[in-house]
Amino acid sequence: MTQLLQAMFQGIVITAVFSYQQDAHKKYLWDKDTRLQPYTTDDLEILIATMDREDLSFLEVMFSKPLEQIHANILIVNQNQDSKLVSKNPNIKVINDVGRGLSRSRNMGIKNMTGKLGWILDDDCIILPDSIQSIVDAHNDIPSTIITFQTEVLETGDPYWNYPKQPTFFQHQDLKLMEKVLSPEITFKKELMTQEAVFDERFGLGAQFEDSENLVFLSSLNKFDISGAFYPKMIVKHGQHNSSDEPAADRVIYARGALAAFLKRSVFFHAWKYAFFLLRKGLVKSPRELLRSKSLFQKGAESFQKSELLNNN
Repeated sequence: MTQLLQAMFQGIVITAVFSYQQDAHKKYLWDKDTRLQPYTTDDLEILIATMDREDLSFLEVMFSKPLEQIHANILIVNQNQDSKLVSKNPNIKVINDVGRGLSRSRNMGIKNMTGKLGWILDDDCIILPDSIQSIVDAHNDIPSTIITFQTEVLETGDPYWNYPKQPTFFQHQDLKLMEKVLSPEITFKKELMTQEAVFDERFGLGAQFEDSENLVFLSSLNKFDISGAFYPKMIVKHGQHNSSDEPAADRVIYARGALAAFLKRSVFFHAWKYAFFLLRKGLVKSPRELLRSKSLFQKGAESFQKSELLNNN
């Protein structure tokens, strides 16, 4: 009798658990369907940072088609001191800005966009066929706020760097993954971004520290409880050279020092580490150049620390 009661009780428990799992799964699917209506290609807005443009002909190169055949929603931030860029196309909006700095342009685009999804682009990229649909599909399948993709090397057709083979959720400490992300690989859900989740305008071309703006942006997302993911799909072509491919340039060394301070790393250790990295690569060739690189790295860190003090006062 006792064994029979135990068997009956176990059967009831198993049935209840299975029923609960079914109900939970149905509720998850219902919540997913009602909370997030599927995005469409009309929901994606492409945010392009550029400078000194007088017409929209550069878009024909980016999209590989005549202007009248470009139907994507586009917001261009054109930094220009003199003339103004004008668009007569209803799907192409333009902001003319007399300010300077790549991160400033990024933030201006994010602030003024009207789309539900955003894609950050530069004017030297070529958009691959079906990339807009690929981005939309990924955001429908993956709940992360930020989703990054892959870039194809324009000259060779190879992947731009050694990307993960599978979709990957990255944490704020995954610096090795995040530091390789290029600007045109970054897409996001606008409604899940916070007002504080913006590019640090001290970093990026035309700013105080002219590099590392993407890593600073991505590594800051954790404190705003914003999730990120990588999706293994090519969406854009870019030339083999980019602005970060000059590790011995003064502006890059200076910015890497600021980055070390931002990440709260040991500046003394990383200054020497970076200097010897340049020596190993043959980019500095004498003790004097080695010491100069180390000193410039430290100056960048000190400048960042001073700017932090000013911001906090």
